[in-house]
Amino acid sequence: MERSGKLDGKTYCFGDYRFIPNRQLLMLGDKPLRVGARALDLLHLLLIHAGEVVGKDQLMSFVWPDTFVHESNLKVNIAALRRALRQEASGLSCIATVSGRGYRFVAPLRVYGRDHSPLAFDSGMAPARELPNIAPIIGRDQVITALEAKLATERLVTVVGPAGVGKTTVALATAGRLPKRYGDGVCFVDLATIGDPQLVDAAIAASLGVSGKWTNVLAGIVETLRHCEMLLVLDNCEHVLSTASAIAEHLGLALPNIRIIATSREPLRSRCENVYRLSPLPYPDGNGSTNRKDALAFAAVELFVRKAHEACGYVLDDMDAPTVTAICRRLDGIPLAIELAASRLATMNLATLLGLLERSFEPLNSGPRKTLPRHQTLLATLDWSYQLLSADEARLLRLLSVFSANFFLSDVIGVGGSIEEIAACTENLAAKSLLSVAYDTGVPRYRLLDSTRSFAAERLIWSGEAADAQSNHARHLLRLFEQAELEWQWQPRNQWTATYEPRFNDLLKAIDWTLGEGADPEVGVRLTSAAIPLWDELSTVAESRRRVERALQSVEALSRCDPAVKMKLIASYASGLNFSDHLGHEADAAWMDANQLAQEIGNIDYQLRTLWGLGILQSFTGRHRQAITTLRQFAELASGENERAVIAEGERVRLMAAFYCGEVRFAYDDLKKLVREHAATAKQSGVARFQMDRYVSIRVALAMTAWVAGDRSEATTALQDALDHSLALGHLVSHSNALAQAALPIALWSGETETARRHVEFLARNLTLRDIAIWRPVCHFYEGAVRSMDGDSEGVDVMQLAIRQLVANNFIVRVPVYLTILAEAALCHKRFALARDSLSFAFDRAERQGEYWSQPELQRVRGLLQWRDGDLSGASETLLLATETARESGALFFRLRASTSLAELWSETNRHRAAADLLSPVCAQFDNVPPCATVAKARHLLDTLRR
Repeated sequence: MERSGKLDGKTYCFGDYRFIPNRQLLMLGDKPLRVGARALDLLHLLLIHAGEVVGKDQLMSFVWPDTFVHESNLKVNIAALRRALRQEASGLSCIATVSGRGYRFVAPLRVYGRDHSPLAFDSGMAPARELPNIAPIIGRDQVITALEAKLATERLVTVVGPAGVGKTTVALATAGRLPKRYGDGVCFVDLATIGDPQLVDAAIAASLGVSGKWTNVLAGIVETLRHCEMLLVLDNCEHVLSTASAIAEHLGLALPNIRIIATSREPLRSRCENVYRLSPLPYPDGNGSTNRKDALAFAAVELFVRKAHEACGYVLDDMDAPTVTAICRRLDGIPLAIELAASRLATMNLATLLGLLERSFEPLNSGPRKTLPRHQTLLATLDWSYQLLSADEARLLRLLSVFSANFFLSDVIGVGGSIEEIAACTENLAAKSLLSVAYDTGVPRYRLLDSTRSFAAERLIWSGEAADAQSNHARHLLRLFEQAELEWQWQPRNQWTATYEPRFNDLLKAIDWTLGEGADPEVGVRLTSAAIPLWDELSTVAESRRRVERALQSVEALSRCDPAVKMKLIASYASGLNFSDHLGHEADAAWMDANQLAQEIGNIDYQLRTLWGLGILQSFTGRHRQAITTLRQFAELASGENERAVIAEGERVRLMAAFYCGEVRFAYDDLKKLVREHAATAKQSGVARFQMDRYVSIRVALAMTAWVAGDRSEATTALQDALDHSLALGHLVSHSNALAQAALPIALWSGETETARRHVEFLARNLTLRDIAIWRPVCHFYEGAVRSMDGDSEGVDVMQLAIRQLVANNFIVRVPVYLTILAEAALCHKRFALARDSLSFAFDRAERQGEYWSQPELQRVRGLLQWRDGDLSGASETLLLATETARESGALFFRLRASTSLAELWSETNRHRAAADLLSPVCAQFDNVPPCATVAKARHLLDTLRR
């Protein structure tokens, strides 16, 4: 005290000990104790700051001022002091080690002045009157209100949640609002500073300032608080759970005017406990674009932006919003992780931070020194929980890191079946907030937060268990998906997909491991084969094709598998090629190889699938007559096997091929019958067998043929049904097919620019979500067409480039019509040379491909070009031929378009009556439902001609 320049006339009493600093005297009862001067100086400083953590540096500078000493000197003197303080029979514990920080005096303490009168408990020793400071809280108002309401009726409320979720913060914020409700205030007890459960009562007593005369400390607490109204905050109970639970329950029952709010990573399991599970902060889910305003509506983003601004003055803008939301999503909305990540912007930009976080959570392993050591890094706060686990719980947590998404108890057993009491261990991990749990129809579904998974995965590698865990994971998924193949044949699609879609990411992970570093190719090949139905149901065309192709390269493993595995893989590979950006001979060969294998092993299902896929490919590549022949084989096989429902799949493709060949009315009539005959079964079918949903694909075909045949009401109904059902299914291949094959051409022909624009946006969005390469140039074509309709001449160039890409890809079905649309657009923008070249190419393509359905449109645009060139007689003949060709094929809508153009021409040459007589019977076959710009134009022209 002389060294510090201030004498201390107080006497400190705890248990049966007395310490008189001015005399450097420590006594047990009436017996002086022999303790070194340095140790007594340490005791003095700890007593001055009783109840607080005193740092190592502060202790050493107090005892050894102006002298450098090694930390070991401090440890030696603390050890000597502890030996001296253990001589009391009651075994009272006085000094607690706070790992990484220093020490804390935790025993109940009485302080007397020179006259031996009791002194008021020092505010530093009574945090009950001064709660720790907390930063302004974001996104927790509802939580705090809910906790206030609970404390009004419940004696013990436990805030439970994972590491870093903000339990202490909400508890302190709630306590900060309530001092007036409790006459004797609020007391905060940080149990993280003690490591021994036997010190819980002493820590509470020290925080409350309870007299040290009590042999039974808990009884002293009860007696001291007997007539008090107080809120007691017990923070960080998880490592002293049973003791904290027993004390909290005892206090709750013995003291009716005391309320307790506890924080823990698992419930205290007290009989009087009310548990409040604290969730992470909400963050954008990643669906759709995010701007600054939308992003800041989420508390996780708001917290990140605030902390980043404090760290480096960062301000969020629209351009950064998607990256910031991606960071918050990666961090699962955990406040501690978000705060640590935001602080890193002082040394790196957003893109770099996101890239690092996508690979690991290492950037979160440093934080402000002013926070608790276990909160200074994400690793430390997770390790705190991990160290509290039993050996089996810790091992199970490590094993569960192999799951990349949600999983169920059956999955847990699949990878960790060797662990005894596995269900109990799983429940314990969930209770300790290391597993997130939700319930699907009463069945628990588990998930590791990304940060926890990353931590556990590192421990899995260090333990040497990673290879076995990955192997168990892959083999479990193999069993699961081989069973899924069987269930797919009879289970309703939505139920089947809901069961197996959550395993999608795990499936990819297992396949990549088995065919890569795991070196278990046979399992990988079989798993890839078993996964095909799920990939098809989910429209994951690109993922499926890449992994199937890789599996087919494992020739040796394939030779050890059942021949059906190879057949399925080749068929799936061929299916992927049907959706690729090049439809070449490789696709034909793959379909025929798969069909040959199906015949060799007598698999009728795959004989049907491969014939159907080949027919689709032939139609896509402009070989419509070949497609009709192939699909007749399909129909014969299906009929012979009594596959009545399957017949519709082949009939739909065959009738569309007939439509392209110019049999418009025939195709339309038969498709109407097909819809009626298969209305019920088609809506219940899955899509994995024939690439697209049957209900959707049949109605897409009907919509297209009905519109061209002039039955716009039928077409509109069928198209809307197709769009609605494909959206309800969430099957993007089917939805994209409906947009590209029917919705867009119908909108374009009818002159509905806004409708066409909306459909283009939908298709473009689908292509960002799934890599369906075949539709990309089609989407670009219609983007250009919409721009052209808006008066933008550059739209014509976009259309031209898209057609070139379609031809290069050999996806040439409808190319003659696309060229005709391009020619008409070029004509409107006075690009006459391009119009002539495009039309000439269109006639050549139509003839080579046999696409005679397009002839009326080709002839109509040719007539328009002749008219522009001044050849009115030639134009009139060509347009008249267009109307006759349309009439012969049953293409009433094309007949209307050609008749309207011819009537306009005759009107200009004063043949008004002939023009009206030409247009009148055609218009009479159309009504105004639904509204259509093309029909409206024809009717307006007819009215003008009649006047």
